[in-house]
Amino acid sequence: MNLFDKICSVPAFILGIIFLFLGVLGLFKGCHANFTLPPILGIIPALVGWGIIRAVWVAWKKPAIRSGATSLGENNHVQSFEGPTGRGPA
Repeated sequence: MNLFDKICSVPAFILGIIFLFLGVLGLFKGCHANFTLPPILGIIPALVGWGIIRAVWVAWKKPAIRSGATSLGENNHVQSFEGPTGRGPA
C-alpha cells in the first residue's frame, strides 16, 4: 500500500474499532450516533471510506502462486511471504 492508502487506513481502523464497540453495546441497548463536521474536516469520511475500500481490495486480490509448487501435495493457493525482491516481506 502506498502512503495515501496508509493514511486513509488509520482513520478507517479507528472507525472500525468504534463501530465494533457500538455494535457490542447496540446488541444489548441499541445505539445512536450523530456528528457534524466543519467543511475542512468533512473530508474525513472520504478518507475512512477509501481506507475501508482499499483494505477490502487488497484482501480480495488473488493470492500469488509459489513458483516451485507441484500439483500433487503442494499448497498452490498459499501466498508466498517473499516480497518483490525475493528477499523477505514486501
